[in-house]
Amino acid sequence: LRPNVRYMSIDGADSDEDTTEIMFYARRSPATITLREMYEYGCSTDHSKRTLLLAAQFLHEELPVRLARRAKELKSLPFGLNNTASITGVRKLYERSFFRIRRFPRPNSSELEERFTEMLEDIKNEHSNVQASVARGLQELNEGRIDKKGRLIHAGMHYNFGQFLDRFYLSRVGVRVLIGQHIMLHHPQEGFIGIIQTECQPAFVCGHAIEDAQHICRMRYKTAPAVRLEGDTEMELPYIPEHLHYIFFELLKNSMRAVVERYRREQPDVEWDETNLPPISVVFAEGEEDVAIKISDKGGGIPRSGMERLWTYSFTTAGKTSDMIKQLELEQGDGGAKTPIMAGFAHGLPLSRIHARAFGGDLEVLSMQGNGTDVYIHISKLGDRQVPVP
Repeated sequence: LRPNVRYMSIDGADSDEDTTEIMFYARRSPATITLREMYEYGCSTDHSKRTLLLAAQFLHEELPVRLARRAKELKSLPFGLNNTASITGVRKLYERSFFRIRRFPRPNSSELEERFTEMLEDIKNEHSNVQASVARGLQELNEGRIDKKGRLIHAGMHYNFGQFLDRFYLSRVGVRVLIGQHIMLHHPQEGFIGIIQTECQPAFVCGHAIEDAQHICRMRYKTAPAVRLEGDTEMELPYIPEHLHYIFFELLKNSMRAVVERYRREQPDVEWDETNLPPISVVFAEGEEDVAIKISDKGGGIPRSGMERLWTYSFTTAGKTSDMIKQLELEQGDGGAKTPIMAGFAHGLPLSRIHARAFGGDLEVLSMQGNGTDVYIHISKLGDRQVPVP
């Protein structure tokens, strides 16, 4: 089916023909692309018109496959999950993006390529709030129906919603990287190939994440622990600094909250500040294949009974997610959030692992209750590990 044969739905799959087309593309396998391939492709070109045309033509074929697979899975969620307002909204957004790309002519001229890129940028912006919509969708479920393994319980049956969200978010990260890379190839920056920094320094990115995490921690608690950078802080590698910042920020935010709350709770008469709170440690090490980073805190750790639920998108040590959403909505209704929400949406840790795994890395948590927590981040140094696309 070609866009010039018939006009397709603008809001989603509203007809049998629309649904058939989505199902057809959902059965296709997405391409596996490594970080090194994107980097080398960008390095080997001068961002010529032909290069951008070829990249746009690839995205014109590839993105509908990835969007259709997610739309199909959203529509087939069991136990009425597919009919919740938030999930339905996300599905229609994916279907609308699918049809926008499918109805757009194959970009075979510079003018069409430029218009196609503008449309991709618009699609990327439209999808910016998907994570918040999914978080709200989770709250439309009864929290009491989620068991300790993060599975949804319905009529005695289980559905692992966490595994679905892993697939959904891994695909989302991949789509946003492909679109972001193509957009930024139009806007070359010194030291970057698209969104990939040629000499990305993890310790430098971590420094910015520390400042951001300390800023909101101070707004919330009037203080923040210090952070020490140790080990090989000068190492560099080609990587996406935005991904590293996301991971560092989420993990440091968790550690800072844990440290401040623990010591205020255990010794409420002490005036805790940066001078007497135990510092958080970030250690950098470079191996032959991987870059490894360890973030250690003295925030009291996590009970062993809670470790299994760390990755379920429904576990948080900061209180009920629904309470956090209500607080945020209430404060926004009063003209803007007045108190930063340090945690409570239960997405930060599993999404940090998704960002690490997107290009062959990983993230692990080891905790000692009564002491603190160590988080190990592994990043593929060579960028050549193939990660299956869901």
